[in-house]
Amino acid sequence: MVHLHPRPSSHRGNSQKWLRRIHAWFGLALATMLLLFATTGFLLNHRAVLKIPALDRKEVTQLLPVEAAPADPAALAAALAPALGIEPSALKPKVDGARAVSWGNGELRQPERWTFRADTPSESVQVEYWVGGRQAEVKRTKPNLWLYLARLHMSIGTGPAWVLLSDAAALGLAFLGLSGFWLWGRLHGSPRRLALLASGGLAVATGLAWVAG
Repeated sequence: MVHLHPRPSSHRGNSQKWLRRIHAWFGLALATMLLLFATTGFLLNHRAVLKIPALDRKEVTQLLPVEAAPADPAALAAALAPALGIEPSALKPKVDGARAVSWGNGELRQPERWTFRADTPSESVQVEYWVGGRQAEVKRTKPNLWLYLARLHMSIGTGPAWVLLSDAAALGLAFLGLSGFWLWGRLHGSPRRLALLASGGLAVATGLAWVAG
């Protein structure tokens, strides 16, 4: 007598095969971004405790003449932008109103102060101008390579394209974590063991965050 056994479904095997492929290709595609974030994250986390000198910067201060009294911060930004080599719209203004300040035994009237800031990953520009003055103080800060990469990590002065790329890398990392858990549970353990592993990892991360304050 011949016994016919039903052929096992290959749906589960196919899903695992495709998930392994997607997991591998996602990891390959995001390898450079993840390496960047891992390296700069380590430097940012330990720059104070370990006194890592890698994150360094160079500051240059200069005075720019203000030929005519500007009517408003936008006019000053337009006047200084060519000398700074940046677009006027990149200079973000902040206005501190005039106020009385103590000076010796009396008081002085401090004029209104306009400050501007423009950031790119490779440079920071700060401008300070006292209304009525004939010059503006400019501080330019240029980071070294490691600080430049750290500024990319924090999306300082980057455009929407880089922000979207960073978001995609973050979502990809989340997918790698979830798919890694799923594959481990399918290939090396039971769902119960997988749930215990995930719960333990979450508990450890929560405890460390609580201890850190």
